[in-house]
Amino acid sequence: MNTSTTTQAIRATAILTVLLWTKVFATNLGLGGAKNNAGGRAPEDTYQANPGDVPEEAKVAQDRAQRMVNNDLENISYTMVMAWGSMYCIAAGGNDSHALAQIVLYSLFVFCRIGHSIFYAKGISAARSLILL
Repeated sequence: MNTSTTTQAIRATAILTVLLWTKVFATNLGLGGAKNNAGGRAPEDTYQANPGDVPEEAKVAQDRAQRMVNNDLENISYTMVMAWGSMYCIAAGGNDSHALAQIVLYSLFVFCRIGHSIFYAKGISAARSLILL
């Protein structure tokens, strides 16, 4: 079966988008857990820790998780729109010349975003900064 580079780029973009959304989902779950441990949920959520009794580490973990989610909101959604927009332009143009660039560049973005989140969660700022260069 001979598939065009554009078809491969569409498949790769779809797979990478699922990977990226899975990362976003995991990051948001982490924020929910951090809020629960720090007593940062709504007061009627009685199953959470009492905000006055939580250790400082729990509050720091909640702040870190919130910053990770905010950073994802600032970067991922816009880039996904641009990735699918460029994929549309490549497919509509009928020319495979940019399809490989789509695969490589979107793969690089997804890899870097996953790495950024891992390093951010671990508090490794030098690696987190380097992976975004």
